[in-house]
Amino acid sequence: MKITYLFQLLCFVFLMCSGQILFKKTALRMTELNVENSNNLVYLFSTVLKIPHFFLALFVYGVATFYWLYILQKIPLSLAYPFTALAMVVIPVLSYFLFKESLNINYWIGSFLIFLGIVIISLKGVN
Repeated sequence: MKITYLFQLLCFVFLMCSGQILFKKTALRMTELNVENSNNLVYLFSTVLKIPHFFLALFVYGVATFYWLYILQKIPLSLAYPFTALAMVVIPVLSYFLFKESLNINYWIGSFLIFLGIVIISLKGVN
């Protein structure tokens, strides 16, 4: 795989992870505002619209979507898509540091297998 393709895919993963972290910050703010106890969807919706992290997350996801389209013009989906699984490795690690969430041995074993799978898939890569 070309190094530029690898860099582009890693940038896409970074965008996806950033969006998820921002959504988590939105959810935490909703909890602070006691929104999870509300059965009123209008109240839920109006509260979410007051949280800046929500809009930033949507913006990041919008940029990521257009960037994904750009990537897919150059890289086959069968090679590019497995890299999205890196988000399943990166986001929990970020959550550990940012939100004090715990990680157990099963996470590390699974992460190793995901990483190994991506390496194996990308070995042939694009010439």
